[in-house]
Amino acid sequence: MKKNKTKTKNNKMIINSIKLVIFIIMLSLFIYFGTKDFASDIKDNVRFANEYKDISKDNLYIYCKAEEILRLLDRDSGVIFLGFPDNIWSHYYAEYLNDVAISEEIDKIYYYDFERDRSIRSNKYESIVIKLKNYLIASDTNHYSLNAPTILIVKNGNVIYFNDDIQTIRGDVNPEDYFTEYKQNYLKSEITNAIKLYKGELD
Repeated sequence: MKKNKTKTKNNKMIINSIKLVIFIIMLSLFIYFGTKDFASDIKDNVRFANEYKDISKDNLYIYCKAEEILRLLDRDSGVIFLGFPDNIWSHYYAEYLNDVAISEEIDKIYYYDFERDRSIRSNKYESIVIKLKNYLIASDTNHYSLNAPTILIVKNGNVIYFNDDIQTIRGDVNPEDYFTEYKQNYLKSEITNAIKLYKGELD
């Protein structure tokens, strides 16, 4: 009888140990999946196409943060798109820029979604604003901000092309009506020439 009690006790200990191990494994999995950044597992071009529905997955956009934009403005080179998905004009600019960049054999477009950084006026965002101040339009209170959309081309830290022309439009105009075939072609031609200059194909 004593042996049976001992055996039962041992079995309970084994079962409890197994339960504890299972609990620890489950807890570890919960923590892992709870903190895992699944967005980082999605390729940038796919992520961009998911956010900008009219653009195919064969796009050139790579996501970057304010730090990388500052690096480009300080000393490096690149084609940059500043915008965010909630801004309808950004969808049109993003499509036209991507089309031209593919045609001109650009390998990537740096994409900075600055919506959150602008809302909290982060230090790095403000540093970008200071660097681009000469290209920005001041508000009535003499305050400068990045606007969506903006196309920026930088070569060796020098801005050679800056376009946020949509900011000058007055009245209730939607992009579908604004971008006639002529205006589409004009914008694409302007971007093409800027990229050719960037590549050293124009003086």
